[in-house]
Amino acid sequence: MMWEVEASFAGYLSPEARDAMAQRLAERASAETVRFGNSVEGRALVACRLPAAKPGAPKVLCAANIHGVEFVGTCVALGFFEALAAGVFARLRERTEIWVVPSLNPDGYARTFERAGVGGLAELRTNANGIDLNRNFPLPCGARPSRLPWAGSDRPGAATYRGPDPLSEPETRALDALFARERFHAVLSLHSTMGTLIPARVLSRADFDGYRGLCREFAKAQRSFRYWPLHSRRFDVFAGELEDHAHHAHGAWASCVEVFPLTHSVRQHLRAPSLFWRFNPRRPEDYVANDVPGVAAFFSAALDRARPVERGATA
Repeated sequence: MMWEVEASFAGYLSPEARDAMAQRLAERASAETVRFGNSVEGRALVACRLPAAKPGAPKVLCAANIHGVEFVGTCVALGFFEALAAGVFARLRERTEIWVVPSLNPDGYARTFERAGVGGLAELRTNANGIDLNRNFPLPCGARPSRLPWAGSDRPGAATYRGPDPLSEPETRALDALFARERFHAVLSLHSTMGTLIPARVLSRADFDGYRGLCREFAKAQRSFRYWPLHSRRFDVFAGELEDHAHHAHGAWASCVEVFPLTHSVRQHLRAPSLFWRFNPRRPEDYVANDVPGVAAFFSAALDRARPVERGATA
């Protein structure tokens, strides 16, 4: 993979090298780079857009790094883009317009890189305002914030602080505007570190079964080890996450992909030397090889389905 040659930070790209790699891949693939917004600190939010063979084709989005410390998701997103640029998944590229966003939280990525991955979760996970961007989206279906610890906090300084209001952050507002403008048919958000798929929470049986099928296709395509879905119509809650917002507000098949299973993380370091190495593998290329086919399979299967049945008003 290209980052093995130009990487720093023990196998991971600097922010500058990440952006340069995305630009080179865009040029190789005859793709367009689109600046769709800015971060709190003024860094560009950049997507690479690969047009479909036919005008009017549905669109899909592969995005990563909404949590600053989770670099391995960026590696998988760039690996997917590199495979497309090399002519792999040609049928998928014929059927759909593909968008790739290597970093949804460039301030968090830069802060993590500058600190060599040393710091607390609240420092490295959030944006420059200390807000968990994956808890900053509106809650659908009239839901109220949950008190479960992982579902978001109202306390500034918490690792899952949801912010003063939904879409209070320039990063989430820019992504919401991109969703509204492009009307993606399917969206994947690449995270770390559970080794599972977490689809949008849905209440209808039809959409629940739809996600079960999409996750099955993702897992079947993985090369060495598989991720299985973590979802429930009864016990899940709405937490202001990207995939729920993409599904309910914008009608896309959407899922979180937790790259790098927790068991692999513990096996790598029973006691990790820094937070970074709890969330990221020493050999990201192994997870790129394993997970990129799953990304392509999810999108291909989603294109065979109509848009989701269930749409929820956001509040």
